[in-house]
Amino acid sequence: MPPLTTPDTAPQPAAAKTTDHQKLPLRELTEQALLQEIVQVGALVTAQGDILYLYGRTGRYLEPTPGESGPNNILKMAREGLRRDLVTALHKAAQTGETVRLPGLRVKTNGDVTTVNLTVRSVATPAASPEAPLYLVILEQAQAPLFSDQLLSPERQVGKPPPEADSEDAAGRINALKQELQAKEEYLQSTNEELETSNEELKSANEELQSINEELQSTNEELETSKEELQSVNEELATVNSELQAKVADLSRANNDMNNLLAGTGIATVFVDHQLRILRFTPTATKIINLIQADIGRPVSHIVSNLTGYDKLTEDTQAVLDALVPKAAEVKSTGGCWYTMHIQPYRTLDNVIEGAVLTFVDITEAKKLREALREKE
Repeated sequence: MPPLTTPDTAPQPAAAKTTDHQKLPLRELTEQALLQEIVQVGALVTAQGDILYLYGRTGRYLEPTPGESGPNNILKMAREGLRRDLVTALHKAAQTGETVRLPGLRVKTNGDVTTVNLTVRSVATPAASPEAPLYLVILEQAQAPLFSDQLLSPERQVGKPPPEADSEDAAGRINALKQELQAKEEYLQSTNEELETSNEELKSANEELQSINEELQSTNEELETSKEELQSVNEELATVNSELQAKVADLSRANNDMNNLLAGTGIATVFVDHQLRILRFTPTATKIINLIQADIGRPVSHIVSNLTGYDKLTEDTQAVLDALVPKAAEVKSTGGCWYTMHIQPYRTLDNVIEGAVLTFVDITEAKKLREALREKE
């Protein structure tokens, strides 16, 4: 026979096996449930109303603005009946740093009117946060007052309110009107302050624009002055250029006249500088001294002459430059022609010596006549 079992040795219930399952996130469930019970709609915004985070069903109180999409702003998205008080509350919270509460706001939602309690309070953020300061906007639907038939007086049950009720309703209405008037005054004051701030900013911007305009005007005047100066300088340069062109034309004409004069006279002429380097010569001079165009700039001593019985051309020219006394001599070429050679200093219009001039005048015919006369005698 098997042994009988006792109650102490009864098997454990199956519920103990559930300890092996994963534990539920009780803290998160509790916090979410509390948030749903306490705060229905909330928004984290900046001091200007830019929305950073939304919580809950905000469509009952906020609606997107028509037009181009941009940064969401709670002041622009607030429905009718909420916008004015929201602007006032946010402005007051930003100025004072205190929590602002506005109960009993009537907001139009989808053709209906909803009573909302508005709360705006600042949110502590780290000092290094770029979004500081931040504010939490809480929108909570107001609970309708509950009245039971047991609490109603006989006058209310039969539809005849007592005089005390009328006076209480009138006092409540007066208080509501006073609160609404105060909210409007605060809204007007905040709007006035914003307008004054904007006016000051516009004044400062206008002053900056005026200073910039004055700087631009002074710069424009300087540019006009520089333009006039450049025009005057350009006119002077044009005048100088025309004068130089006239002088170049005169110089070219004088040079041509001198070349034609020297070539027409038939006088061989050679111009040298202080170092006895050849500067210029006439075509007739090539019959007396072997000169070509490439010899310009070469010393006279390097040039072979066609003179016979005369080899002191370099010494005589240097002596004239040293003593500034002209010298003349009769020389004969290898072709049998006689020339009267004159060496004299080359003087400028300012009476400055810049070299010497050698001229050779053909006297062959005169020489022959003299010899013929001498033979007759």
